[in-house]
Amino acid sequence: MDEIKIRKATVEDAAVVHSLLAALEASLGATSKITRKQEDLEKFGFSDDPWFEALIAWRGAEPVGLVVYFREFSTWRGSPGVYVQDFYVSEAARRLGLGSRLMDAVFEHTRDWGVRYCRLTVHSDNRGAQAFYRRLGFKHAEDECTFMLDKR
Repeated sequence: MDEIKIRKATVEDAAVVHSLLAALEASLGATSKITRKQEDLEKFGFSDDPWFEALIAWRGAEPVGLVVYFREFSTWRGSPGVYVQDFYVSEAARRLGLGSRLMDAVFEHTRDWGVRYCRLTVHSDNRGAQAFYRRLGFKHAEDECTFMLDKR
């Protein structure tokens, strides 16, 4: 079995990011909700002033994991943080410690941002992901409730 390597995604990886996000969405049964196109990822993730960054885990030439993240700031903490938007490990690469390695890589890649914390949301029915994040030390924010407003 090939060693798994993690590296920052580049514009040349936009199709891979798109396909890994599609795999994540399929695993959540959310494909009908998606309006994103690969061109959106290229425009907003790989410009001179990107809205997000991504790390891809590779086993040889096969992409097996993805994390998409961006900066945020907590006025309560008075410190910068990182928000993990999407986190995916393929079935074939699960139970190999890759999830922990990907999260460590996020903190490594955001070190120059001065990151002091990480936030993310998990689908309420995704018990496996919730258990995984708890094992990493994440705590459920009981006093928060996520709201969304679509301005399209």
